[in-house]
Parts: sequence; structure tokens; C-alpha cells
Amino acid sequence: MLQTQVLLAGPVSIDGDMKKLVNYKRMVPKHYKEFEIQRKALLKSREENKIPENFQIPIELQSFRPSNSVRYYVIYNPAFNTGVGYVPTNMVRYYEEEAWKAYQELGSDAPSLSIVLAQQFTESAFNPWAIGDKNMSTGLPQLYRKTAQYLYRTDKAVWQNLFYFDKKGRHHFISVQAMVKFPFVFLPKVKQYNAENKFEGVRRYNGAGESAIKYAELVMKRSLFYEELFAENNPIPLDTTNFKQNLFSIINLTLLAREQEPIDEARLAQLFSNAVAEFYSGYVRKTYLQHVLIPMFENKPIVASQKTESIIPVDGKDYYIIVEDGQVVYNYFKDAQILLDVINHPKNKDFFLYYKVNNKKIKITSYKKVGTKQVYSNVKPGDKVYVPPGTVLISPETNLAVRIN
Repeated sequence: MLQTQVLLAGPVSIDGDMKKLVNYKRMVPKHYKEFEIQRKALLKSREENKIPENFQIPIELQSFRPSNSVRYYVIYNPAFNTGVGYVPTNMVRYYEEEAWKAYQELGSDAPSLSIVLAQQFTESAFNPWAIGDKNMSTGLPQLYRKTAQYLYRTDKAVWQNLFYFDKKGRHHFISVQAMVKFPFVFLPKVKQYNAENKFEGVRRYNGAGESAIKYAELVMKRSLFYEELFAENNPIPLDTTNFKQNLFSIINLTLLAREQEPIDEARLAQLFSNAVAEFYSGYVRKTYLQHVLIPMFENKPIVASQKTESIIPVDGKDYYIIVEDGQVVYNYFKDAQILLDVINHPKNKDFFLYYKVNNKKIKITSYKKVGTKQVYSNVKPGDKVYVPPGTVLISPETNLAVRIN
């Protein structure tokens, strides 16, 4: 199946793929050629490296990113209270190549792609030029300077292929792909180093701090979310034999690298159990995490016994409903007036409600003249409808795409 998809991929297929991107409607003509170049390079890589489907990032989980941008998009679930980033198209090839390469070398000991994506999105929002910790950390993984120094002292032959130090002692990755590759090398390599004290200068405190716990919970939630999204878009399950252990390891190694106290195994297990329970109470999906393989058409929201209300926060971010297959836009709103207010928002200029008079569509600006007439909408499944802050949504199955500048 992989070879058929790759060999048949041509301009028509690329155009169809482009229309599946979350931000397709925001693209302008000059972006089309750039996406075509990115997509052809990806398809060529999949064919040359024989990357299996379950290591490919579905087009539905990608957002187009031109070379001069760091804008990112998020799939946000208000009931689960967690969002994960769509993978930028100019990085997809790197993540697929490095995940598959690591798996070929290490098998299930390699970090799952979902874990790496969760960690790097949490650290940098997929911004390869991100600088943090008062200029002490850099890149997609936010590699801390003291950690970089330690790694160079311990195994320079390995790490000099990924990052270097300039004359002022500042560290830099040699490329964006090196940033992506870093966690796939970091996790297995550091496990081989001094087991009792993996990093010099790490102080031991009485238990992990609150910030460490919050960080662990966030990376766990996002890893689960990515796993679920992969399952929805790809019926072949990823090999997650060591998923939980690798997740725990990458969290603690990140904390150690920041000179923070790691979290003990029992507490991590408790946090993970809580995250799984919260995930399934807020995100009602069938999933291969239960080790059940089901056809794609069944991998849709299960009807919940009771709809849940969620309010769009006032946080400066733009939230959009993605109308799901089998749903209509009315299903997401508490009442008709809220729906009309949302549809008539200036950011939803492509959408409208209407009623018919002699087969003529009459757009609705107010319900005063509608009376008992049937109300229709031009919103279709797959459309993204802007939802203003403070709007109440219903249904726990709702996922939102969030654009963050």
C-alpha cells in the first residue's frame, strides 16, 4: 500500500493533499509551489527510505509552513483541556525519517514519534529558532547549554554531528533536521551514561517541584493526544510496546537537563493513569491504545450519553470548530441565537445561515423575519468556523483548530 501511494503521487494527488491542510484557505498562490516542492521531497523520501505507513504523518495532521514563518496551528479539545500542534509541512520529512531510522536501529526502545512531537511542541511550539532560559536553551528541543556541554564532554564524537559551540561558548544545532534527530539519539544514548547521576550539577530535592509535575502532565496528555490522532488517520497501529517507559524517560531526562529533580517512577505511573482516565472522559473515541484494530470508518466519535458544555477562553488565541463528518454546525451550539452570532462574525465571511423563498436563498441577519421557516447553513463537514471568545460549545467530541500568532 505504501509503494502504491508513493508511486502514484503526482500533481493531482499533491493538489488534493494541499486541500486537506488545516490552513489551506489561508494559503495564497505563491504558497502552492512551495508546498508542492515540500510534498514531492517528502514523497521521494518515503519511497527511498521505505518508510512504512505507520511512521508517516497524515496530511490531516499537517499545517503548511513557508520557509520564512514560525506560525503554528493547534488541535484543541476543550473537554480534555489539551491541544497539540499540527506538524509544519517543512518539518514532516525530518520527523518521519528520524523516527523510522531510530526504530530500525532500536526497535521498540526508540522513542515513539508521538512522544517526540509532544515534547518538541511543548518546548518550542515547533519553532526551530526559539531561544529560552535567558539565552541558555535553543532550538526545537530547547537544548540547555549546560546539558550540551556535558554531552560534549561525555561523547563528543556523537554530539558534534548534531550541534557545535561558537567562539563565545554558545551552542547551535547544525540544522533543523539535527534538532529533530536530537531526542531520538538523546534518549537511548543518555540511558547508557552514568546511571546514578546522568548530569553533573543536578541537585537532589525532597520530591519533584510543582512545575515539573505540570510539565510531565502536559507532555503525557499531548503524547496520548498525538497517539489518538495517528490512530484516527491511520488504521495501522504504531508499535508502542515501550511507549510508557520511553515517555517517562524523556520527561525525566528533560527535567534533569534543566537541573530539576526527576519524578519517581510511582508518581509518574500515577500521573499517567490520571492522564489516560481524563483523556477518555473528555475525548470520546475508539482507539488502538486499547489494542483494538478497527476500520477507518468506525474510528469516529462515539455518541456520548450526555453532552458537555465548554466555553471558549479569552486568551488572545483564535479558535475554530472543525465540523466533523456526520455532524452539522447546529450540533455544536447551545441555541440558535449563539449559532447566528457566530456565523455572522466578520471572520466567518464565507459562511451564512439562510432560508428559502421560491427556491431563492435568503441570508439571515436576524430571526425576526424567519418565522417557522426551515433554516439552512452552507457550512459543510471539514469546514473551519471561527468561534469568538466566551462562546459556549456543547458536545465532548468537539475538537478545535487554534491559530496562534
